[in-house]
Amino acid sequence: MVSQDDNDLEQFWALEETRPRLDQWIKAALEEDRAKADCTSVLFDDPQLRARAVVSSRQSGVACGTMAMSAVFEQLDSSCQTVRRLPDGASISDGSEVMVVDGPVSVLLAAERTALNIGAFLCGIATRTSAMVEAAGEAMLFDTRKTLPGLRQFQKQAVRAGGGISHRSHLGQFPMVKENHREWIQRTHPELSNDAAAEIGFILERLRSRSDALPIAIEVEDEPSFRACLEQDVELILIDNTDPETLSGWIERARADHLDVSPSRLEASGGIDEGSIASHVAAGIGRISCGAITHSAPALDLSMQIIEVPSK
Repeated sequence: MVSQDDNDLEQFWALEETRPRLDQWIKAALEEDRAKADCTSVLFDDPQLRARAVVSSRQSGVACGTMAMSAVFEQLDSSCQTVRRLPDGASISDGSEVMVVDGPVSVLLAAERTALNIGAFLCGIATRTSAMVEAAGEAMLFDTRKTLPGLRQFQKQAVRAGGGISHRSHLGQFPMVKENHREWIQRTHPELSNDAAAEIGFILERLRSRSDALPIAIEVEDEPSFRACLEQDVELILIDNTDPETLSGWIERARADHLDVSPSRLEASGGIDEGSIASHVAAGIGRISCGAITHSAPALDLSMQIIEVPSK
């Protein structure tokens, strides 16, 4: 179902840079929900009476974030213990158990919504990614930087759990020349505005002199720019908002001229979904980048039930 090793996926939660940000996210969420001031807890004769809760799913999907869900309960009360949970990347069937946690009944109920929100959010991304990966076949599916501020590393973990691949994590990773970069260059250097080859050459000369041999990605939306990138050995060509039929024509004409149109250097993006991804791959694309897997994935429907309250 996913290509990544389960242990590799789980190691993310133990990274030095992960835990502080996770704790910060959970702390803010619990404070927002006033979890330590739950006025409904007065219903319980003994709020510290320990209970067991089961989180289950009402639909099939892919697990991600059960470690974060455990941390929600533990941050509210360190005596909470996770009995079992699904690892990131595990398959979830409709009605199946996602995790089981023990703790004071008042704590379990106070933390319930925060834990479910985080789990549903991350499982939803993993599930949508998995569907896209399956539809992509042999092509690689990449995420984007279209993530919620402060939550990028967690959303990218969910993409990995679904079998996708992380694209740039930040602007300092490698240069990516997008439409607005190119438009500004053309405005400030009018002599380049109608000469794609000269413009691409200008971009490459400037970046290669200052970017310490980092790979360069350039976005194109027209055939002259596409060919200029091929001819000048741009490592990664991002073809945005181009339909598969048009794309196929560009690639076939370039191949006829003996240009390197290796699928591994060609990436398509722009409104690609499960229904259209196969046609882009068939056109000769080896990489698909998709913002929707992080910015528009529906949450997985998770719920929690108290199943066991020890007798006094």
